[in-house]
Amino acid sequence: MEKTFEQLKWEMEIIDEFIEKAYEGLIIIDHKGNIIKFKYERLLDVKEEEVIGRHVTEVIENTRLHIVLKTGHPEIGDVQMIRGNNVVTSRIPIIRDGKVVGVVGTILFKDVTEVQHMAEHLDRMKRHVKKYKQELKRLNGAKYTFDEILTNDKHMQSMIDIAKKTAVTNSSVFVEGESGTGKEYFAHAIHENSYRKYGPFVKINCASIPENLIESELFGYEPGAFTGASNHGKIGKFELANGGTIFLDELNSMPLEMQGKLLRVIEERELERIGGNSRIQLDVRFISACNQNLASLVADGKFRSDLYYRLNVVHLKLPPLKNRKKDISMFAHHYLKFFSNDYPNCPNGYSREALHALEAYHWPGNVRELRNVVESAINLSTKPSITASDLPDYIYQTKSSEGIKFEIDSDFDGDLKSHMDRIEGEIILKAINQAHGNRTEAAKLLGIHRTALYKKLSKLGIME
Repeated sequence: MEKTFEQLKWEMEIIDEFIEKAYEGLIIIDHKGNIIKFKYERLLDVKEEEVIGRHVTEVIENTRLHIVLKTGHPEIGDVQMIRGNNVVTSRIPIIRDGKVVGVVGTILFKDVTEVQHMAEHLDRMKRHVKKYKQELKRLNGAKYTFDEILTNDKHMQSMIDIAKKTAVTNSSVFVEGESGTGKEYFAHAIHENSYRKYGPFVKINCASIPENLIESELFGYEPGAFTGASNHGKIGKFELANGGTIFLDELNSMPLEMQGKLLRVIEERELERIGGNSRIQLDVRFISACNQNLASLVADGKFRSDLYYRLNVVHLKLPPLKNRKKDISMFAHHYLKFFSNDYPNCPNGYSREALHALEAYHWPGNVRELRNVVESAINLSTKPSITASDLPDYIYQTKSSEGIKFEIDSDFDGDLKSHMDRIEGEIILKAINQAHGNRTEAAKLLGIHRTALYKKLSKLGIME
């Protein structure tokens, strides 16, 4: 059905209104350079009917529309001087059957300062977006890098090397180690060293979520999925981690029923919210950690073997601090420096006896415990250096008694003096060994004067 005159007229009015509001100015010329459409009234104070049919060079100063008509090359975002104003204009050739039959000229900004204002506005928006991204990363991102994992221990360094090599892949990583050995540091660092570092890093402590809530926390739920559910629904942790890394800490605490559901998520790379019908595609990397021997839990039937093998593609076993003797002194000095900004009268070092005590202790709480001990000693210390008396009693007493453990032999013949001499000799030799052959230090460990030690050595016949 052909359009009526009224319909065509209405459509033309709509086009005119659009042109009027979309552009500061618009002009169309034909193949001869003559004006056939003119919307420059606001700029030139000239009405359209006065210029229709005239050559464009007669009407607009500094125009290049007739040049574009010849070249056929568009000119976008050019600056043109019109009546003392620098305007931003574009010139687009109209091509039909390979020939230039006209040119459209538009003005978006009647003054370059408007462009500058827009650029400043865009710059402000970019700064705001950057700020929000940084805040999101802070709230939902990794905090540590490999540079923050400190060690002088060869085995620990080998674990760092393996983790760095693994970080650039997408393999699942299982980190095993006692509490306080740095498992979470490794998880953060692997994420930060991977191509996923711009994605989220979501940590889940499996021991901290009640068993009846863990499924909704991990998978999320649709509105009204169960009694007490939010009317808006909830996005689960897995979904929040999409495009990034999910860190499952204290994995051994995950209920067996949830282990099966987690396995399906890992194998199918998709999930379904509670109460939902649609499948959500999942692109995440799994890093898990445990402070127990997970293999023994598998053997005891307390953890699924199939899930264990899927998560344990790369196994990092972190040594406890008691097996990293070189790291004890390093961490002691590191945390002393770390706390120096918070404590005005912070000591600047340790006495030799205090360091010996720290190195002799077995550190069941590992690095985390050492940090607390250093902070405690800083609070108690009144001298330039932390002394052994500033340390908790259980550490100093442990150190003091390291060399005096003995047992009575089963063939004890009742000769108390010779037996006591032998025990005294063993204690002295242990003290010398603990002091690395330094007799003066051995005397301090035994709580006697150096001269008294030499007399005992001579008496017992163990001077060499």
